[in-house]
Amino acid sequence: MTGDTKWLIGTGVVLAGLLGGLLSAQIQGVNTSLSSRMERLENRMDRLENRFDGLDERLRNVEVALGKVDQRLLTIERVVLPGNEQRGE
Repeated sequence: MTGDTKWLIGTGVVLAGLLGGLLSAQIQGVNTSLSSRMERLENRMDRLENRFDGLDERLRNVEVALGKVDQRLLTIERVVLPGNEQRGE
């Protein structure tokens, strides 16, 4: 093996190491960026879930209140508008 061949192999090994290091740093940067984006997405989804839970609670309250109004209307209808059997028909 000549001196030039040794230098060529040494240079190739050093360049491969440098490229490997740069590639590793690049992958780590992408991984960090992706992790932070995923965390933000999870936080947003948690907030949406909390809002949907709040809307579900409010809808349940409206359903209960509407049921009470319906019951009151039925009671009023029975008193004010008696049925056919009470009119003698």
